[in-house]
Amino acid sequence: MTLFYEYSYYFTQCGFVTTSIANTLFIYLTILHIKKITGPYKVMILVFSFVGIFFATWELVSRPFAHNYNKALMYFSLNSWLEGSPEFLKIAICIYAALYIVILAIIAVQFLFRYFTLCRPNFSRKFGGAGVMVWMFYVLLSGAIYGGAMYVNCDHDEFSDSYMRDIISVTYELNITNVPRYVIVPYSEDGSIRWRIIKFLLSGVATIALQYLIIIYCGVRMNTVLQKELAQQSVVNRKLQKQFFRALVVQTIVPTLLFVLPIAPFLIGPLIQPFFLFEMNFQTGWMLSFYVCTHQLILLHSCSLYQNTRKQHWVKMFKPVLPKTVKVTSEISTSTAAAVTR
Repeated sequence: MTLFYEYSYYFTQCGFVTTSIANTLFIYLTILHIKKITGPYKVMILVFSFVGIFFATWELVSRPFAHNYNKALMYFSLNSWLEGSPEFLKIAICIYAALYIVILAIIAVQFLFRYFTLCRPNFSRKFGGAGVMVWMFYVLLSGAIYGGAMYVNCDHDEFSDSYMRDIISVTYELNITNVPRYVIVPYSEDGSIRWRIIKFLLSGVATIALQYLIIIYCGVRMNTVLQKELAQQSVVNRKLQKQFFRALVVQTIVPTLLFVLPIAPFLIGPLIQPFFLFEMNFQTGWMLSFYVCTHQLILLHSCSLYQNTRKQHWVKMFKPVLPKTVKVTSEISTSTAAAVTR
């Protein structure tokens, strides 16, 4: 049963490398070579890339992991080189959790901007200039609500530690008192509700639901408007708008299918387990190892602007240089041909 947590750090390191490469390439192409993407949308996708790099880097520091055991979920750090700073690591895994919401909120803002670009172009301009500070505040606030609620409401106590002590010792060979941790146990020993845990769960569900509400509403509206508005635009612009819309949809679906939906049963498991009387004992931390590099890889692959620019860039880098003898031979041949003609 130790396989997942023993090898999770290798996945984290691979994720850091792939995320850094994908986002660095994306930033490089966007800033220096892509001229058709400008204004607020360019700022959004660049912010998204920088957050992706920070997210992957922070995962190396915080080394988050999770374990479900019946009516409890323990969220903790496996970092061994900062074990002398447990309070810092507790804050670190809160920030890591908040970054998931930040990433989702940035996608929601992109949907909102694309929607206003199609339906209310004048209003979409408000996303630039001082408006950048507004939507960035919204993004950071969304993450702060989730991470802050975890920090305030999910701190361990004597009951939660005693509930998880044996399983953590057997599975990870760790003394729970030495592990930076948050333990989510919704019910007390007598079955009564622990309301501070419920507050965290409700705030988390509300924050995530708001992002998906924005994404779904704007996505449905954009799909309808695209069919009408794009018919009046040029073929090139029509194709580009469709590609950005398709990339946004895939950027939402991929993390939803790979991370949100698979881990949802384990998040709500502690709430429903007492009612169904089934046993839960899973290392769920490996599910945290789906990386944000997929978002930019999707855009790099699905948008013809990036495809063409990337191909042109590689061609320039690896274009063979003809030796000078070829040029001399060519000149000689030309001169000979001219002489023959005369």
